Amino acid sequence: MTEEKKERKSLGIVFPNVNKENPNSYDLKGTITIPDGTKYRIGAYKAQASGTGKLPKDSTYYWMHRVEELEVNSDNTAFDPASLEK
Repeated sequence: MTEEKKERKSLGIVFPNVNKENPNSYDLKGTITIPDGTKYRIGAYKAQASGTGKLPKDSTYYWMHRVEELEVNSDNTAFDPASLEK
């Protein structure tokens, strides 16, 4: 008896920015899609919990600094200003 796995719909991708060219760059970035189909670009910074809140001391978390609607071109691709810097 084999059980089929239900395919999960992808709502985007967020990844750690491990090769930061600038120390002020986001530690976590990516693009997500909310259920109505709107896409958002997000950026977050890595931080350590102080222990005075909900997380234990020194737990890693990310705080969202950038959440903005992604501008999509007519060919359904996003404009990436960083691509102009090469």
